[in-house]
Amino acid sequence: MESNLQIKNLFDVAGRWVAITGAASGIGRMLAKGCAVNGAHAILIDISERALAEAKAELERISSSQPHGVATKVHGDLSTEDGVNSVVEKIKASCESLDALFHCAGVRYMNKITYQAGESLSQLETATKSAPYREWEQTFRVNVLAPYFLTAGLISLLGKAAAQGEGRGCVVLFSSPASVHNHQFVPTYQTSKAAVDHLVRIMAAEFEGFYIRVNAMSPGIVPSGMTPDDGKSNLRLADETPAKRPGNEEDMVGCALWLISKAGAFMDGKVIRNEGGRLLILKGVTSNSDS
Repeated sequence: MESNLQIKNLFDVAGRWVAITGAASGIGRMLAKGCAVNGAHAILIDISERALAEAKAELERISSSQPHGVATKVHGDLSTEDGVNSVVEKIKASCESLDALFHCAGVRYMNKITYQAGESLSQLETATKSAPYREWEQTFRVNVLAPYFLTAGLISLLGKAAAQGEGRGCVVLFSSPASVHNHQFVPTYQTSKAAVDHLVRIMAAEFEGFYIRVNAMSPGIVPSGMTPDDGKSNLRLADETPAKRPGNEEDMVGCALWLISKAGAFMDGKVIRNEGGRLLILKGVTSNSDS
């Protein structure tokens, strides 16, 4: 058998250093778990110290039998320039090169008031203004500026890893189906994710000389802090997708391991829509259903 085509060699991430923002919950925690199970060293980055401690303890239990699967926690606030710089310095103090960087941290604000078709012009004005300036600013700070400046600060570590080949030294941002549909009016989130889509392309092009690969995952409906199982979030809409279910940790980890391993080493500048076919059923109209 050709050993280079074996799954254990194509998707191997054992011993690699992987930094994950938003690692204490949601998709970030799923990816941290997947990295630990497969022997990678996960650098967990989050704003919640308590959740970080819980995530680190879970990963250490999972990786107790793995020779390389340990975790480092980095507490930091990615919504400020100083916070991003602090995280950069902590990561630089933890490792000499960085094999993968996942930008899972994100925020999503809903408009306080929703315009209903047929309502008055003044009601449209009120609804449109109900996305406060401070929420626009915070959304772009976390969803767009943090991935850009954190990546910029870690280019030297990513470049050292990329020089080793086999998929190392890559960046994975997080987009959303909301970046390409107008099924709902949630402008702060939708425009920030559209910005992420283009940020992937322009950073991948800028970094091409060192083949520091930049891609994005665009998950659909996945349980997280943004989509709690409360009967109100868009988690209730998962059964409407072709997959007939929300995404799970296998879906997220499988895609992530592909992108950061030798198996995904030929992927660059792409947004991967791993969303169970959600975009197939969304119409380009405004409605009250969640994105």
